[in-house]
Amino acid sequence: MSPRKVCPHCAASNEPSRQTCVQCSADISADLAGPGDRPGQPGEQLAPPPAETVTLTSPDGRVIAVRDGDVVGRTAVGKEVLDIHEEISRRHAQFVRTEGVWSIIDLGSSNGTFVDGERLSPRKRVALKNGQQVMFSPVFQAVVRIAEEAKEEGAVPAGQEGDSCDSGDRRTLVILFADLKGSVTFFQEKGTLVARKWILNLYRMLTSIVAARQGMHLKNIGDAILAVFDDSKEAVRAALDMQADLRRHNSATEEQDHYYLRIGLNRGTVLFENHDVFGNAVNIASRVQALAPPEHIYITECLYEAVRDAADIECRFIGNQQLKGVKDRTGIYEVLPGGAGPVGELKNNDVRTGDIL
Repeated sequence: MSPRKVCPHCAASNEPSRQTCVQCSADISADLAGPGDRPGQPGEQLAPPPAETVTLTSPDGRVIAVRDGDVVGRTAVGKEVLDIHEEISRRHAQFVRTEGVWSIIDLGSSNGTFVDGERLSPRKRVALKNGQQVMFSPVFQAVVRIAEEAKEEGAVPAGQEGDSCDSGDRRTLVILFADLKGSVTFFQEKGTLVARKWILNLYRMLTSIVAARQGMHLKNIGDAILAVFDDSKEAVRAALDMQADLRRHNSATEEQDHYYLRIGLNRGTVLFENHDVFGNAVNIASRVQALAPPEHIYITECLYEAVRDAADIECRFIGNQQLKGVKDRTGIYEVLPGGAGPVGELKNNDVRTGDIL
């Protein structure tokens, strides 16, 4: 039997004929047989994943695996994932490990490297933790997973964490859901490659606005994004920026290239853990977003009370709604267009339905 190839970046086992890794897309065209696949050693096991590895996982499942000293960029490690993003530098950032601590260094990139929404100073080393969000310019974001942390003595195996909240951080945050209308039809009419670029163009704009308004983009859920903010007014301004940018984009493009978002926000106490949020406040924000018509922003009464004195935020009362799974009726307000300003404006030529990828 032909030996299987073990990726030197993420230790995934691959079919002998593969030229790129099935897990991280790294080049594995060279002979990379694992110790358990070498002739004459049938009883040995494949090498375990290297302890000194960091993986960067994007919301849509793309993975970049890095080792100590690796440089990430459009022509470096991760190029298979990043080369479609012109905003990312060819050699964007470097990952280093010193005395067991992983750090990231921005290499003077044009559009910046961000950790949990904070832009890094060029050439300055910043320590990383498991679960943090890293962004290369505002267009590509990923969650940090540090391999050795899962093997530390006393670590709890995945799926056995229990229900204790002690391992998380309880915070009062504003939760924003923004959901895209019409993507299923677009995928059916235009095909996967064109539609994916269309979606990525939108995500670039949304995540840049979230970062500019001091928020944090946590993940994508289907066609929706989930973001959180410490500042209530900045959260609502981010939603206004999103809809304003889309109105400008839609007015300058054909109907087939239009984007329509429905946005819902709520303020409440959540459990923040492993770069995710949990709690009833999250569920309410999702229900509020589902109520909003396309191109509209709905917020809960508790968030309205926190922003009502802002001169650039105007709201109108919609009514007390019975949200699914919520015992008491919830006061709902619409945030009216106007106010805030463009932050992450879409470029009209970012995507055309005739593009060949």
